[in-house]
Amino acid sequence: MAEAASKLLDFSHPVDVDFLESTVGLFYGAGTQEQRVAAEQVLKSFQEHPDAWTRVDVVLEKAKTQQTKFFALQILESVIKFKWAALPAEQREGIKNYVSNLIIKYSTNEALYRSESTFVNKLNLILVQVLKQDWPHKWQSFIPDIVAASKTNETLCENSMHILKLLSEEVFDFSRGELTQAK
Repeated sequence: MAEAASKLLDFSHPVDVDFLESTVGLFYGAGTQEQRVAAEQVLKSFQEHPDAWTRVDVVLEKAKTQQTKFFALQILESVIKFKWAALPAEQREGIKNYVSNLIIKYSTNEALYRSESTFVNKLNLILVQVLKQDWPHKWQSFIPDIVAASKTNETLCENSMHILKLLSEEVFDFSRGELTQAK
Protein backbone atom coordinates (compact mmCIF):
# COMPACT_ATOMS: atom_id res chain seq x y z
CA MET A 1 0.00 0.00 0.00
CA ALA A 2 2.89 2.36 0.75
CA GLU A 3 4.19 2.26 -2.83
CA ALA A 4 0.75 2.87 -4.33
CA ALA A 5 0.13 5.63 -1.78
CA SER A 6 3.32 7.44 -2.74
CA LYS A 7 2.29 7.13 -6.39
CA LEU A 8 -1.14 8.61 -5.58
CA LEU A 9 0.56 11.53 -3.85
CA ASP A 10 2.94 12.08 -6.77
CA PHE A 11 1.14 14.78 -8.73
CA SER A 12 3.53 14.51 -11.67
CA HIS A 13 1.63 11.35 -12.73
CA PRO A 14 -2.06 10.86 -13.54
CA VAL A 15 -4.24 10.04 -10.55
CA ASP A 16 -4.85 6.33 -9.94
CA VAL A 17 -8.61 6.44 -9.39
CA ASP A 18 -8.84 2.71 -8.76
CA PHE A 19 -6.31 2.95 -5.92
CA LEU A 20 -8.06 6.04 -4.58
CA GLU A 21 -11.36 4.15 -4.58
CA SER A 22 -9.87 1.17 -2.77
CA THR A 23 -8.31 3.54 -0.21
CA VAL A 24 -11.63 5.31 0.34
CA GLY A 25 -13.28 1.88 0.70
CA LEU A 26 -10.73 0.85 3.33
CA PHE A 27 -11.27 4.11 5.20
CA TYR A 28 -15.04 3.62 5.28
CA GLY A 29 -14.81 0.22 6.87
CA ALA A 30 -13.87 -2.42 4.30
CA GLY A 31 -10.56 -3.12 6.04
CA THR A 32 -9.02 -3.74 9.44
CA GLN A 33 -8.46 -0.96 11.98
CA GLU A 34 -4.83 -0.78 10.88
CA GLN A 35 -5.85 -0.46 7.22
CA ARG A 36 -8.38 2.26 8.09
CA VAL A 37 -5.70 4.26 9.89
CA ALA A 38 -3.30 3.87 6.95
CA ALA A 39 -6.07 4.80 4.48
CA GLU A 40 -6.94 7.87 6.56
CA GLN A 41 -3.32 9.06 6.40
CA VAL A 42 -3.19 8.63 2.63
CA LEU A 43 -6.54 10.37 2.09
CA LYS A 44 -5.61 13.22 4.42
CA SER A 45 -2.28 13.71 2.62
CA PHE A 46 -4.03 13.67 -0.75
CA GLN A 47 -6.74 16.07 0.43
CA GLU A 48 -4.21 18.51 1.87
CA HIS A 49 -2.02 18.59 -1.25
CA PRO A 50 -2.28 22.08 -2.79
CA ASP A 51 -2.96 20.61 -6.24
CA ALA A 52 -5.50 17.97 -5.15
CA TRP A 53 -8.37 20.04 -6.53
CA THR A 54 -6.87 19.75 -10.03
CA ARG A 55 -7.62 15.99 -9.88
CA VAL A 56 -11.29 16.31 -8.95
CA ASP A 57 -12.59 16.21 -12.54
CA VAL A 58 -10.77 12.96 -13.35
CA VAL A 59 -11.86 11.38 -10.07
CA LEU A 60 -15.51 12.36 -10.64
CA GLU A 61 -15.38 11.08 -14.21
CA LYS A 62 -13.82 7.69 -13.40
CA ALA A 63 -14.96 6.92 -9.84
CA LYS A 64 -17.55 4.21 -9.44
CA THR A 65 -18.48 4.73 -5.79
CA GLN A 66 -20.42 7.60 -4.24
CA GLN A 67 -17.93 7.73 -1.36
CA THR A 68 -15.05 8.50 -3.72
CA LYS A 69 -17.10 11.08 -5.60
CA PHE A 70 -18.01 12.80 -2.34
CA PHE A 71 -14.37 12.72 -1.24
CA ALA A 72 -13.48 14.56 -4.47
CA LEU A 73 -16.30 17.05 -3.97
CA GLN A 74 -15.04 17.78 -0.44
CA ILE A 75 -11.68 18.73 -1.94
CA LEU A 76 -13.37 21.04 -4.44
CA GLU A 77 -15.58 22.60 -1.76
CA SER A 78 -12.55 23.23 0.44
CA VAL A 79 -10.61 25.03 -2.30
CA ILE A 80 -13.66 27.21 -3.03
CA LYS A 81 -14.21 28.08 0.62
CA PHE A 82 -10.62 28.71 1.62
CA LYS A 83 -8.47 29.39 -1.46
CA TRP A 84 -10.88 30.89 -3.99
CA ALA A 85 -9.52 34.43 -3.86
CA ALA A 86 -5.95 33.17 -4.29
CA LEU A 87 -6.73 31.24 -7.48
CA PRO A 88 -6.08 32.92 -10.83
CA ALA A 89 -9.22 34.21 -12.57
CA GLU A 90 -9.03 31.60 -15.35
CA GLN A 91 -8.93 28.76 -12.79
CA ARG A 92 -11.89 30.21 -10.89
CA GLU A 93 -13.78 30.51 -14.17
CA GLY A 94 -12.85 26.93 -15.07
CA ILE A 95 -14.13 25.59 -11.74
CA LYS A 96 -17.32 27.64 -12.05
CA ASN A 97 -17.97 26.34 -15.58
CA TYR A 98 -17.09 22.76 -14.63
CA VAL A 99 -19.51 22.71 -11.68
CA SER A 100 -22.24 24.43 -13.71
CA ASN A 101 -21.85 22.00 -16.61
CA LEU A 102 -21.88 19.00 -14.28
CA ILE A 103 -25.10 20.25 -12.68
CA ILE A 104 -26.64 20.73 -16.14
CA LYS A 105 -25.52 17.24 -17.20
CA TYR A 106 -27.16 15.61 -14.19
CA SER A 107 -30.23 17.86 -14.18
CA THR A 108 -31.25 17.56 -17.82
CA ASN A 109 -31.64 13.77 -17.61
CA GLU A 110 -34.56 13.09 -15.26
CA ALA A 111 -33.58 9.48 -14.50
CA LEU A 112 -30.01 10.52 -13.69
CA TYR A 113 -31.24 13.51 -11.69
CA ARG A 114 -33.48 11.29 -9.54
CA SER A 115 -30.98 8.47 -9.09
CA GLU A 116 -28.09 10.82 -8.26
CA SER A 117 -30.05 13.37 -6.22
CA THR A 118 -27.63 13.34 -3.27
CA PHE A 119 -24.71 13.95 -5.63
CA VAL A 120 -26.60 16.76 -7.40
CA ASN A 121 -27.46 18.34 -4.05
CA LYS A 122 -23.76 18.39 -3.13
CA LEU A 123 -22.94 19.97 -6.50
CA ASN A 124 -25.63 22.58 -5.82
CA LEU A 125 -24.05 23.38 -2.45
CA ILE A 126 -20.67 23.77 -4.13
CA LEU A 127 -22.16 26.12 -6.73
CA VAL A 128 -23.65 28.18 -3.90
CA GLN A 129 -20.17 28.39 -2.35
CA VAL A 130 -18.93 29.82 -5.67
CA LEU A 131 -21.86 32.24 -5.72
CA LYS A 132 -21.07 33.41 -2.20
CA GLN A 133 -17.62 34.34 -3.48
CA ASP A 134 -18.49 35.77 -6.91
CA TRP A 135 -22.11 36.91 -7.04
CA PRO A 136 -23.19 39.54 -7.84
CA HIS A 137 -19.95 41.42 -8.55
CA LYS A 138 -17.98 38.83 -10.54
CA TRP A 139 -20.91 36.78 -11.85
CA GLN A 140 -23.49 39.38 -12.73
CA SER A 141 -25.20 37.14 -15.27
CA PHE A 142 -25.99 34.35 -12.78
CA ILE A 143 -29.71 35.11 -12.40
CA PRO A 144 -30.32 35.58 -16.16
CA ASP A 145 -28.22 32.44 -16.81
CA ILE A 146 -30.19 30.28 -14.40
CA VAL A 147 -33.53 31.63 -15.66
CA ALA A 148 -32.56 30.92 -19.28
CA ALA A 149 -31.37 27.42 -18.41
CA SER A 150 -34.58 26.75 -16.49
CA LYS A 151 -36.65 27.34 -19.61
CA THR A 152 -34.98 24.45 -21.44
CA ASN A 153 -35.86 21.47 -19.27
CA GLU A 154 -38.29 20.68 -16.45
CA THR A 155 -35.84 18.88 -14.16
CA LEU A 156 -33.24 21.56 -14.78
CA CYS A 157 -35.85 24.13 -13.76
CA GLU A 158 -36.61 22.13 -10.62
CA ASN A 159 -32.93 22.00 -9.73
CA SER A 160 -32.54 25.71 -10.45
CA MET A 161 -35.22 26.35 -7.83
CA HIS A 162 -33.22 24.24 -5.36
CA ILE A 163 -30.11 26.30 -6.11
CA LEU A 164 -31.98 29.57 -5.60
CA LYS A 165 -33.44 28.25 -2.34
CA LEU A 166 -29.97 27.29 -1.08
CA LEU A 167 -28.62 30.68 -2.12
CA SER A 168 -31.42 32.51 -0.34
CA GLU A 169 -30.76 30.48 2.81
CA GLU A 170 -27.12 31.50 2.69
CA VAL A 171 -27.86 35.18 2.10
CA PHE A 172 -30.83 35.54 4.43
CA ASP A 173 -30.85 34.37 8.03
CA PHE A 174 -34.46 33.35 8.55
CA SER A 175 -34.13 32.85 12.29
CA ARG A 176 -33.32 36.52 12.85
CA GLY A 177 -35.04 37.94 9.79
CA GLU A 178 -31.96 39.93 8.83
CA LEU A 179 -29.62 39.97 5.89
CA THR A 180 -26.42 38.14 6.82
CA GLN A 181 -24.33 39.32 3.87
CA ALA A 182 -24.34 42.47 1.80
CA LYS A 183 -25.77 41.04 -1.43
